[in-house]
Amino acid sequence: MRIALLAAFSLLTLPAQTISDLPLPSGTEQPGQSLVQLWATAARNPKSAEARANISFAMLSINRLQQAEWAARESLELDPASARAQLALGWTLARRYQYTAEALDCLRRAAHSFPEAHFGAADVLAHQGAVAEARAEVEAYLATGAPEHRNVAEKWLKLLN
Repeated sequence: MRIALLAAFSLLTLPAQTISDLPLPSGTEQPGQSLVQLWATAARNPKSAEARANISFAMLSINRLQQAEWAARESLELDPASARAQLALGWTLARRYQYTAEALDCLRRAAHSFPEAHFGAADVLAHQGAVAEARAEVEAYLATGAPEHRNVAEKWLKLLN
């Protein structure tokens, strides 16, 4: 019976690569800045949470997840209220398949500023077995009215039914 339930649930959960398939949330990219320039900016501004978050997103974009996590954690140390740093850490943890309470908390805190964080939260929740809560996160994304990933959200809702 347990095996049957596990098999049925595995059909409902989102694939592990789901969050990896999405582009980084809007407002996180640093157009025209190389990684060297981002590091130089961070070195000139050692107390800048924003500079560390920029490095984190740059590392995420090239799939250097351990470095992205490190930079996001540094950013949060400098500014615990930073939505960008919360997003960077939550997104990174989900990309590293660390579907933890910490990842979920970070993504939920970031969602007010970055609607795409709802996808990350849904991914974490689905992997934790909380399908109804995952569905609520996708519906929360749709409720923001953000048009960028509406098709993705609708597909996720079908998977989560």
